[in-house]
Amino acid sequence: MSGTEETPVYLERVLGATAFAAGAVDVITFAKLGGILASAMTGNLAFMGYYLGRFSFASALGSAIALLGFVMGGSVGTLLGRGRGRDAALRLLLAAEVVLLAGAVALWLATAHGVESVSRYGVIVLLAVSMGLQSIVGKRVNLSNIPTVVFTSTLTNIVIALTEMAASGRFRVPADTRRQTVSFLLYFVGALAAGFAVHFHALVLIFLPLLAVGGALASQLRGA
Repeated sequence: MSGTEETPVYLERVLGATAFAAGAVDVITFAKLGGILASAMTGNLAFMGYYLGRFSFASALGSAIALLGFVMGGSVGTLLGRGRGRDAALRLLLAAEVVLLAGAVALWLATAHGVESVSRYGVIVLLAVSMGLQSIVGKRVNLSNIPTVVFTSTLTNIVIALTEMAASGRFRVPADTRRQTVSFLLYFVGALAAGFAVHFHALVLIFLPLLAVGGALASQLRGA
């Protein structure tokens, strides 16, 4: 879908809210669950290689579980969306993600989830599967080549667009680039909010992704 076409506001909100959720999830899993990433699989794969190279098998296992969970979520999300239109697929995908994130909250509150605890793997699985589902949400929204997880390609697109704009002397930022920039920044805002929550030991930390994706689902239900 071109950035010049009229876009339903709820789709913009879904993109923003899920970008925020991904940033929060990555900080939660990195800071509290053993230095792994549940959304950014490129970084997570690099960490797994690093941990294996240091013979840190417990940390490597966490990264491997996150990778497998993400793949499982992407596969399940693909199956859930088969044969459904965009809005029906988004409703189902976001609802499933809310259930998974709620499960992560419940497990987090009910168990010791420190780096040395076995229950942390359950939280990792729930968060990673939810992020795999969320990656399919981005495919279904299909705006401006923006994913809902991992924003390196988004940054590349922003840099290309701004460089082309400056080189051509046309100082008008394309709509796609504006949308990409907002999503990129909201990923950072999600990470920043989670970072503050980690620093201040705030219980809201584990609720941040659930609140964001719940908001995305509510917006989709109202707008579709």
